[in-house]
Parts: sequence; C-alpha cells; structure tokens
Amino acid sequence: MSTVYRPAPTPAKLQEIEETLTGCWKEDVWDITDPIFDEFRSERWTLPNKIIDFSRLQPGIKEEVKFFFVHRLREHTLRLQTAVVYGFCFARFADFLERAYPRIRSFTYLEIERVMTRWRSYLVEQGVSVSKKGRLSSTQYETLLQQVYQFMVNFYDEREEFEKNVWDMRKIPGAKYTQNKAHYLLSFTDIPLPFRPLAKRYLKVRVGIRSYAQCATDLMALRLFLRFIHKQYPDWKDLKSLSRKDMENYLLWYRSYTEGWQKRHYEYLVSLRNFLDYIQQAGYPEAPEKPYVSLLFKEDFPKLAKRSEEDIKFIPEGVLRQLEENLDQLTPPEYIPVIVILRATGWRSSDILNLRYDNCLDRTAQGWWLCGDILKTQVLNHRVPITDEVATVVQAVVDEVEEKSTPENNPKKLLFVRLDGKRRGRPPMGSSIRRALNILAQKCSIVDDQGRLFHFGNHAFRHTKGVELINNGMNLVHVQKWMAHASPEMTLRYARILDTTMRKSWEEATKNGLFRIDPTGKPVKIDPSDVENEGLIEWEYIRYNLDAVRTPLGYCLKPHKVECKHQLNPCLTCRNLCITPDFIPQFEAEIREVKAVIERGKAQGRTIWVEKNEVILGRYEAILTVLKEGHTHHLAGKKGREYVGEERLNVRQTPA
Repeated sequence: MSTVYRPAPTPAKLQEIEETLTGCWKEDVWDITDPIFDEFRSERWTLPNKIIDFSRLQPGIKEEVKFFFVHRLREHTLRLQTAVVYGFCFARFADFLERAYPRIRSFTYLEIERVMTRWRSYLVEQGVSVSKKGRLSSTQYETLLQQVYQFMVNFYDEREEFEKNVWDMRKIPGAKYTQNKAHYLLSFTDIPLPFRPLAKRYLKVRVGIRSYAQCATDLMALRLFLRFIHKQYPDWKDLKSLSRKDMENYLLWYRSYTEGWQKRHYEYLVSLRNFLDYIQQAGYPEAPEKPYVSLLFKEDFPKLAKRSEEDIKFIPEGVLRQLEENLDQLTPPEYIPVIVILRATGWRSSDILNLRYDNCLDRTAQGWWLCGDILKTQVLNHRVPITDEVATVVQAVVDEVEEKSTPENNPKKLLFVRLDGKRRGRPPMGSSIRRALNILAQKCSIVDDQGRLFHFGNHAFRHTKGVELINNGMNLVHVQKWMAHASPEMTLRYARILDTTMRKSWEEATKNGLFRIDPTGKPVKIDPSDVENEGLIEWEYIRYNLDAVRTPLGYCLKPHKVECKHQLNPCLTCRNLCITPDFIPQFEAEIREVKAVIERGKAQGRTIWVEKNEVILGRYEAILTVLKEGHTHHLAGKKGREYVGEERLNVRQTPA
C-alpha cells in the first residue's frame, strides 16, 4: 500500500539552518534600520514599523520562519516591506499554534489542508477582515502560512527533483531558466492527486525544451483544466472518457474565470491543446480516447487583436541623445557596458547578461563581432557585428572580469557577474538595471518629446534597434537574422517606415540610374547594391516578370508568360491526394509561410504574386478546416481507397 511521502528535518538540514542564522539573523527581534538590511530596503519606505519580532513563535517553528525570511530576502523573491507586513501576523500565528499545535516543532509535521481550515476559522473568530483593502487581511495570514510551509517542505525534501511536488529549475540539468531573474520554481501542489503523475510526466519533457516562463504557463493551464475536471468527476484517474461536452462545459467556466486576461486566456488554451495533442501522440495511457481535434475546435480560440505601432515601445531619438550625454552618471557604473551593448545590438537583456567572457568577442577580416546564445529562440552561437568602440568597451570588461574570476565565484565564466555576496556567480538582475536607468532619468531629467519624464524598459532597446535597422534600409531577412527572430512576422512588427526615411531611401535608390518595369509598364529606378548573396532569395529584388509563388516543396519562379497547370494546383485538387488529421502541423506551418510570402508581395506591390499565393492559401485553409474537424480530405472518398460493405466481408473471408 503506497503512502504519501512526508519530508522531515534531518541533522544536515538543521545544521544548514543554524549556520545561516548567525549574527543579526539569529536575534529574535530584527531591527530593519540595521546596515545588514540596507541592500533590501527600498528608498521609499512607507511603513512606520521598524522591527520584525519572532519572539512569540515556539522553538523550531521560529527558526524555520527566520530561515525562510533570510533565504527569500537574499534571493530577492521577498521584499523587506512584505516581510515586515508578514511580521504583523506573528502574534496571532503564535497564539493559534499554542492553542491548536502546542508540541509542533516543524512545519513539515502539519497537514496543510486541515491546518488551513482551522487557521481560517481562528482568523474569523479573531475578527480579521476578509477584505484586501486594509493593511492586514486574512489573505496575508493565509499566504504567510502557505508560503513558509511549502518552502520548508521543499527544503527538507531530498528526493530526486522530478519526484517532488515543487521543482527547482536550477537543479534540473538542461532546464532553461533566466539566471538574472528569481523565478525558477514549478509547483504541482494545486494539481489534483489523481492527475499529478500525468502533469509531472508531461512537464518533465517540457522543461528540457521550453523556457521556465513557458513551462509555468503550461503548468497554470493544466492546473485550471485538471482542477475543473476533478471537480466534475472526482473518481476519474485519467482523461480517457473526456468528451466534447466536457470541453464545452470547461470553456464556459474558463471564459468567465479568465475574463480580462486576454493574452493569458489565449496562451493557456494553446498550452492545453498542446498537452492533449502530445499525450495522445506519445501514447500516454491517461490520454483521451477521442482525438484532440475533436475536443478543442479552432473557434474555441479567441482572436487576438493585432498590436498597433503605438503598442510597440521604443526609445525616441531625443531620449537616446539625452541618455548618451548622461550615461557616465549611471550608478552603479558596471551597468554602463550593459547599456552600451543593449544599444548596439538590440539583444534581450537576459541574453546580454548570459554572455561568457571567454567567447563573447570575435575578430575577423570584416571587423568585430559580439557572440552569444539567444535563449528564447534557441539560436546558439549567434553573432552580430559591432563597432571598434563597442568592442573596446566589451574587451575592457572581459579583461577585468577574467582577472578577478575563479571557478568558485564565476563557474560559468559570465561577462557580467556578481563575484561575492548572495548572488555570487550569477549576473545582476534585469530589473536592477531597469531601475538604475529610471533613477538616472529622474536625476538628469531625461524627458520625451512632450516633456514628460521618460520611463525606460530594457526591452525597449530591442524594439529601438529593430526599427533603426529597418529605417536605415536593412533587408527584412537580414533584420530577422540579426534579431534571431523565429518568424518574419516578429520582424515586421518593427517596420515603422517614417516619411523622412522613405524619402531618403527613394533618393538613394535613384542615384545609380538603373531601372525595372513595374506591373503597369512604367520604368522605376532601383538600387542593386544590396544584392550580395546568390544563395539567398532577395525578395525585394525578385524580377517583376516572375511569379514567386510558394508551393509545398519550394518557390515557383516561373515567368508570368509561361503557363503551368501545377503552379496553383500542387496536388490539392487531385482525386488521389489523401490527407488525414496527422498532417495538421504541416498545413499550419505551410499556411504561416504562404502568409509571409503574401505580406512581402503586398509590401512590394506585386499584385499577381499576391493573388496567386492567396489562391493557394485559400485551398490550404479549406483543407485545414476539414482536418481540424477530425475528417480526412480525399476527393476519391472511402470507396475510392478501401473495400467497403460486402467487399470488406469478402476480403476478410479470402484465405491468405
């Protein structure tokens, strides 16, 4: 008979707690004006209370609570102001434990569900408000108990990571988490017990191929769905009997629950669809018997509003000039090289903070290159050209950090790293860099075109670089490669072609006196200087007498005057073509690619090119609709490919 695993304090873990709680941390009353709290205290302190008093808590519990506070403060996953607010709860929490659990010496001995029920009843008796508007409400009391309990259970749990109910991504080999952020835990505690092994098995695959953020989204999607199903069918231990009716009931509840979430609403549905698809393809015994395309339909997914230009945050030229003039006043000064690289490359701050000092610079005959890994799209050994001036800045950081680094304080050879303190061996946090930029903006009065104080965001440098590259005439394909975008649609978001930029590009394009003939027969001057690589398709320079139509196996670049019956009919209307729902991913990918070709054609005014690709797109979408309904596309039909009726019976009776 299986029993629920319950971790307990061990001598080694108790010693670790004792070694952590030394000096000021050992005291039962913490004075937050002490210098040890300087790095945690915000500049705008609004609470009048200056102490955190642990003295009323009983032995064992007291040490665990203090250890929780120290650990979370050092990781920057708990603000000091929040810790002080939690401190207000200790008097009532101590009284509750004295009444209900006087002999308890560790949180791990508590049965959390039963304790939470009794804790809530106690708070009601004490007249604690259930409203979230006051300084303290039952929410803060409940959150404190749940967080400390879960933290200590995970701390004492020495099993393999995948066996635990809370996974620490830092302990999973190959897991993709951002080192400059403090988010790395995946908790399965809210997944119903009958479905928890299924959720863990699926996420075990995902953590090896997806980022922490995506895994957290997947886990939230499973949490919402599996809790709903468990509530409807408490006896279910798998999803075999899942029906479309169950999904309709879930979607009805889900729309109400996620009202106002918009983007998250869509992302969680996508995660749920991917989950159902994967467990069926992988042959999980718990998987639904009905195909996932019969459970979730295309119309179940809301259409997301396309982002307008105003939604894309970028830094105006005037603000950039002010920043460059005052950058030497940025504090701490070690953030200055990070901003220089952000500005020069447009990389994400997480990718810049992941640079290695031993391989981030490369010198070729063409000049200097910055080299690193782009984590989000998994582009390894990515590199972009940089100027000699930027290379000099990077080299200075390389020389300094290489001299000071050891295997102990910088095991991953990071270019930007904390060599001592609580974050030793890890890069600074991206939020700290953003905060330093905004302090500089306030100090030096960096304002936008309307005279308003500008608020910096690290990702705005990326948008700014993308817009800059496009407005300076770089080919969209090259911009996509520079930014390591997974799709051309991401690159097109940066295509803010200003009137002045268009005028400049037109003037430059007319200097060489070369011509092409547009669809109306008029001569247009062109600039051939960008045509460099014969092995690449330069979409802007496809000859105007060519169709450039995408087919499943490549691009048809036949002349307009040459007729080809297969160009707009690549098997799609052939009676012999049989397509099953297994081909849905291929059709979805093909549709994305054709849409990208159409966008290129529209941008260049290629009317015929666009029309022919739209014909193919329409056929693809029509077939995809049939496949997503769980049907097979085959014009010949079942009778054209299989024995039916009496024929089937005759075949079965025919001796081998």
